[in-house]
Amino acid sequence: MPSDYQNEVTSVICRNINPGYERDYDNWLKRFIALQRKAFGYLGVTIIIPGSSKSSMRYIIRRFTDKASMEAWDNSKEAVKLLEEVNNYSTRHYEQSTGLETWFTLPGLKTLSQSPPPRWKMTIVIFFAAFAISSATRYILNPFIGQWPIFGNAIIFSAILVISLTYFALPIVNRLLQRWLYPGTV
Repeated sequence: MPSDYQNEVTSVICRNINPGYERDYDNWLKRFIALQRKAFGYLGVTIIIPGSSKSSMRYIIRRFTDKASMEAWDNSKEAVKLLEEVNNYSTRHYEQSTGLETWFTLPGLKTLSQSPPPRWKMTIVIFFAAFAISSATRYILNPFIGQWPIFGNAIIFSAILVISLTYFALPIVNRLLQRWLYPGTV
C-alpha cells in the first residue's frame, strides 16, 4: 500500500434532481465526471442512486490523492462553471463531518443541514456530559465491579459511557443548550 494512502480525501455530495430535469442532470453528470477524471490527484468516483433509477437523489462519492488536489479541482474554472450549471437542474446537499458533530443536530431535523457548532463548544459539552456519566457510573458500580480485572472493568464503563452519551446525554444537553450551540440559527 503506498505511503500516500493516508493523505487521500473522499467527499460525498448529494443532489436532489428537480422534477423533469433528470435527462439534463444525467448529461451534466457525464460531462462533470469526464472533466474531473483529468484533474490532478483524481482517484475515482462512485455514483449511488438510492432505491431505484426513479429516485431523484444522487450521491457522488469522489476520491482524490489529497485535499489540495480536490480543492484545486473544485476551484477550477471548469468545475465552477459546471457546478453553476447543475444548480439549474438540482439542489445540492454537501456536508463534511469529522464524526463528533453528528451528535450535534438541531432537534426536529433529520440531517445535519446546519453548520456544526465550533469544536471548542462540542468539546466542552462532551467533556461535561462524559464526566457526569463516568462519575455517576463509577460511584454506582464500583462496589460491584471495582475489583474486576482492568480490561473487564474498562469494557463495562466504556459501553455505558458511549451508549449514554449517544442515546441520552448529548441529545438532552443539545436541546438544553441549543441557543448557545447554534446562535442565530434557532
